[in-house]
Amino acid sequence: MQLASSSLPPRTRTSRIAWSIRRGWLVWAAALGVLLITVLALLDEQREFEGALGALARQQQMLAVLLSDELAARLSAVRRDALLVADDVSAGHGPSVGMRKAYPSIEVRGASETAPSVRPPRTMSVRVPSTEGRTVELTVPVAWLMGPSTRIERPEELVVLVRPPDEVLWQAADGRQIGSEPLTLAVNEGRDTTRLERDDAVVLGLPNRRAVAAVATTDGGPLGLWTTAVVASASQERDRWDRARGRLLIGVLVPCALIVAFGATALRRQRRELELEKQLALAALVRESDERLSRASRAATTGTLAMGIAHEISTPLGVIVGRAEQLATRVGEDPRAARAARTISEQADRITQVVRGFLDLARGGSPSLRPVDPGDVARGALRLVEHRFVAARVALVSLVDEEVPTLAGDLRLLEHAVVNLLLNACEASGPGTQVALSVRRADAGVDFIVEDRGAGIRPEDIARATEPFFTTKPEGSGLGLAIVHEIVNIHRGSLVLEPHEGGGTRARIHVPAQGEESSDA
Repeated sequence: MQLASSSLPPRTRTSRIAWSIRRGWLVWAAALGVLLITVLALLDEQREFEGALGALARQQQMLAVLLSDELAARLSAVRRDALLVADDVSAGHGPSVGMRKAYPSIEVRGASETAPSVRPPRTMSVRVPSTEGRTVELTVPVAWLMGPSTRIERPEELVVLVRPPDEVLWQAADGRQIGSEPLTLAVNEGRDTTRLERDDAVVLGLPNRRAVAAVATTDGGPLGLWTTAVVASASQERDRWDRARGRLLIGVLVPCALIVAFGATALRRQRRELELEKQLALAALVRESDERLSRASRAATTGTLAMGIAHEISTPLGVIVGRAEQLATRVGEDPRAARAARTISEQADRITQVVRGFLDLARGGSPSLRPVDPGDVARGALRLVEHRFVAARVALVSLVDEEVPTLAGDLRLLEHAVVNLLLNACEASGPGTQVALSVRRADAGVDFIVEDRGAGIRPEDIARATEPFFTTKPEGSGLGLAIVHEIVNIHRGSLVLEPHEGGGTRARIHVPAQGEESSDA
């Protein structure tokens, strides 16, 4: 038998849907978790890299300050020499031989004279105003003026630059004149440190990596403001960061890959379990469908058989009723005979009514519902089973509450339902025990409760107790509780079977009051 997935039991369909949702949620959660961990780790490494750049910038700032102090000392020496040259010129002497050896060129001009535009390579001109309206211009070797810078510079790692007053270009220790917009902007904005992008670093002769720079200003007095810049490449920090990032990615992705692999394995195993559960559910559904078909077939056969039996019984019942009526006319004044004839007629009439009711049920019709007193139902049932309890030596007690609501139903069918419960209780009870029938108001209706102290009913048998032909008794037909269940259903009520505390069985029929809806107890 082929069954669609929509025919699966709700629990199985819910498990499959829950598994699909859980699988999708786990996949997305794992992906988001890996992404979040990676991003956080990279951000942490980026913060460490930025911190390393800041530390490198502070180191260069200390160097810039030291070199600026050294530059101030050398500018002071140049100014002193320029003033000595001016004094020699005022005295009618030219610059001394020592001065000429120290400086590549020495010019002494009046205030109206212009400075020459050409100077020797790798030199820097320093103009010092003197007394008597003269200007002394000394051409100073850049290497000497920048002093220790030539010793701390490292090729492709660190560069030292000096910018004279009123100049745009920066002077390197090797005599190069370089333009650097980031350094000039930092000086103009009064910042001590700045960062250079790759292109700006390449212009200064550094590797194609980011660089950090520190600037310091030297006040040379009459010589103006000189600026010293120390620029260091961040290639080492960048390489360390690249290596750390690689290690980080390996350290994050490998465990995450293992977790994903384990998760995929677990999901596959869970999927196999769900497939197995699906197969078991389909097998159970097929078995249940077969059982339903079998029960339906037996019920149809039973209904057909019942209709045939009822039809065959109707003729003998008619004969019995007729003979009872004849006896009633012949007994005369004998009261016992008259009562016996009347009893025969009443019970035959009762059989006729019950048979008609069952025929109506078998044909799919509904019984006629009339106002019924629950007390009448209980009393009628007790009269019908009293002799069976006496023969079995089982005590039968009853308790009917006062002012119970009126029911809407068929008196004979309700009596028959209660009779079946009482007979089952009698058969389950041993001699000397007791069976109790209680009629109580409950939940806008009436409860008929039958309690015995017999062997009891097993929990696994409760669910099947109302199935036709299911019985635990060796000689039982399996139709009594099935008939009771059907009668209760057509009265919009409920039948509950449960083990009684202390042993025995408790059977409860709940029938809603006239005009009320039923409620499952």
